[in-house]
Amino acid sequence: MVYNSPVLYVQSESIVEKFTVRNDRKKLLIISAEPKEAVTIQQFIDEIDSQKEYELIEINDELPLINISQVFELQKMGTQLYISAKWDDAVTIFTAAIEAGFSEDEIQTLISGQKRRYVYCIKCYHLQEAASEDTDIICFHCQISLEIGPFFSRERKGYIGYPYNPAFVTS
Repeated sequence: MVYNSPVLYVQSESIVEKFTVRNDRKKLLIISAEPKEAVTIQQFIDEIDSQKEYELIEINDELPLINISQVFELQKMGTQLYISAKWDDAVTIFTAAIEAGFSEDEIQTLISGQKRRYVYCIKCYHLQEAASEDTDIICFHCQISLEIGPFFSRERKGYIGYPYNPAFVTS
């Protein structure tokens, strides 16, 4: 069996609407890359302030984002990670955390703004972005119509797009 590392996707179990405290964790690491969520982060810190050891890292530009993997390497086993960021930054931080040894269960992600959804064309093997409400799209690479399936491929990093001929679809 081949192991595929977890990736962040629209229906990922690590994406949450609100951070929750994990009582089985000794330390909490909060990464905030979205200044708009400062109030939400502060409310969470107020909730945990006296109960748990925590560390807050605020990322205001790309330079610290590049060095985030060094922060993860210094964490002790059993640290719970909380990420608050826009989609692209959240994917970067999530990927660095997974590469450093965090499991998907040890990460909660609060996305600010729109989430991104990708579709993998099984005809030409290209990945493209699709709106969250789309049920079918046209592949920008091979121009075939794709029905967006319900399954996400961790290896392909997108929902599977199945080719079909719209001329034969009955309403």
